[in-house]
Amino acid sequence: MLDQLPEAVSQPPATLWSVFARSLGEQGAIGRTALAWRWALTGGCPSPITLNQTAGRPPGRGELLGEADAQAELGGTEADPGDQIMYARAVLHWLAGDFGALPLFSSAAKHRYATEGAPVPYPWTLINDVHSWAMLGQWRAPHSNESGSGGTLIVTEWAHGVVQLLDWVCGVSAESPVTGLPVLARRPSLYQVSLDVQHAMVARMHARETGEPVEAARMEAIMETFVWLAGWSLVPPVDRHGHGLPFDCVERHAPCACDAQGYCIRAACSACWRVPCVRGFG
Repeated sequence: MLDQLPEAVSQPPATLWSVFARSLGEQGAIGRTALAWRWALTGGCPSPITLNQTAGRPPGRGELLGEADAQAELGGTEADPGDQIMYARAVLHWLAGDFGALPLFSSAAKHRYATEGAPVPYPWTLINDVHSWAMLGQWRAPHSNESGSGGTLIVTEWAHGVVQLLDWVCGVSAESPVTGLPVLARRPSLYQVSLDVQHAMVARMHARETGEPVEAARMEAIMETFVWLAGWSLVPPVDRHGHGLPFDCVERHAPCACDAQGYCIRAACSACWRVPCVRGFG
């Protein structure tokens, strides 16, 4: 994630991830601020200020700055909830290297967002389901003390990273997965989660530089899990068969009929005829 940034983006990957994660924790993945990030990094959405349709490519630096200073297209009963247009402008200027301050809430507002932040856009039933899918992936993967190739251990550590973050989010663990800091609340807010995962890119880069691909995979899993929790990515970091996002699963997107039965119906299910889903275990 964020390995190959668009040419117009002047910020290094580690800094960009840190600010991006904080921004998602504060304001979530819906609204003008999130649109600014998505437009600048992918070009695959309307521009955040004028709401113009784009060519489906990341904008150049001139386009970033032009959009940041353009007249805003407003609409709806609440034209600019939470001053998001202001923050969207700040994101574009900052990404282009034309703005020194970080495009985040001021220190005066931090206290409220340390306890609230953006809401998680998924019901707890779904988060608990994905947690169980990740635990299935962890159970199926070879353990770190068993012999195995680097590739199989990467599969193990990916599942472990997803489980670690969701353990913390679901209140199973009191320690954050990246920094190991304890959090007094039973369940951390999305903002609190962002304060931990903002360090994941630096840890991932360090693991790669020191020849630790397994640890790098754990950091990547934590990052992907966070962007799913925030609603930026709509695809869970692991599927109901326990397969992590980077690894092949032919039936990942096939409809599964096992929930209605309460158990995995295997050959009678288009998603589970090769590999049983989580309903096939306990």
